[in-house]
Amino acid sequence: MRNAVTHHAWSLPPRAIKAVVPLVVIIVVVVVGAFAVGQGPAALIMVVMALLAAVAEELVRAAMRYWMRVA
Repeated sequence: MRNAVTHHAWSLPPRAIKAVVPLVVIIVVVVVGAFAVGQGPAALIMVVMALLAAVAEELVRAAMRYWMRVA
């Protein structure tokens, strides 16, 4: 027997969605500060790598949702 999985369209809970704006502000301030002290490229690379990891995680999560629905 298959269980119906109901979920919101967002993959994150509402409190986590509200935390995105402060998180983005913190990242921008840190990168600007890193550029001010001469470590900008390294900070920018770390931010891009973290974003790529998050995108890969979302892709795997979407693939697993699809797989659970089809299989």
